[in-house]
Amino acid sequence: MKHLFKRTVVLLNDFASIDNLLQKAIDFSRQHQTSLEVLYVHEDPLFDVPDYFLSEDKITNEQLDKSKIKKKIEEHLVALGESDDHAILVYEDDTVDQVIHYGNAQKDLLFITAYHANISDNLVSKTPHSFWIIKHGGSEYQKIALPIDFTQKGEAVLQASKHIFDAKRITMVHDYRYLLDTLSVPIDYLDVSPMVSPDIFEINEELRAEKREQFEAYKKEFEVEGECIDAEGSLDQDLMDYISKKEFDLVIMYHQENELFLSPSLIVLLLNALSCDFFIFNP
Repeated sequence: MKHLFKRTVVLLNDFASIDNLLQKAIDFSRQHQTSLEVLYVHEDPLFDVPDYFLSEDKITNEQLDKSKIKKKIEEHLVALGESDDHAILVYEDDTVDQVIHYGNAQKDLLFITAYHANISDNLVSKTPHSFWIIKHGGSEYQKIALPIDFTQKGEAVLQASKHIFDAKRITMVHDYRYLLDTLSVPIDYLDVSPMVSPDIFEINEELRAEKREQFEAYKKEFEVEGECIDAEGSLDQDLMDYISKKEFDLVIMYHQENELFLSPSLIVLLLNALSCDFFIFNP
């Protein structure tokens, strides 16, 4: 299939997990024939400035020596067997704004970055890019969850996911309850447990049956395993419970602005609550 990404960008805020992030980016860029770039953004005061990144003439002001940071990143790349020259840029403050400026609204960028509670949710909700967010740092994923609807965008993401990861390890996940008429959903739309009339209930049962058939057709067409969940708690909590119970180590999600099942707010809730890695498409 056509490569979805043309540029792989390692987004760093510190050096805590640099080797793992760089290795994932190197492997991805080689496998999918993308460029490899590094964007380092020091967030002050979220991260301390290591002494060796301060030049002698700037140490009294605790200012970054960007050339030292760039050289350190180059050393890590070489140690990982990557000797080619790559774009390495170093900035200070406001990771979200730096990413927006750097990405220039281009959709063919994939940012690979570590999870930071004060940064990651804003990256997902406020930028137009795709992110591979690393939380546990495993080398290879054994169980991958892909919450899915049945839109054209969902099909494209499913195909892309099969291209990037081992399809045999992907499980599609669908929740029927988001099909309820939005007029019957309470203000807290994630708690999809409204009082419904018999007519609405009957319509929803018919839709549920249709979607079950469609889901089974997806499993056959795309040759991917899948499971439907239809629990009684809130939508976000049911997804979190399911993913945790099944011990998935990667969750693939995608932006769907007009669908509550895959809204950015739901993605952020899962991202902050679960310990697994996330691959978030924003096609």
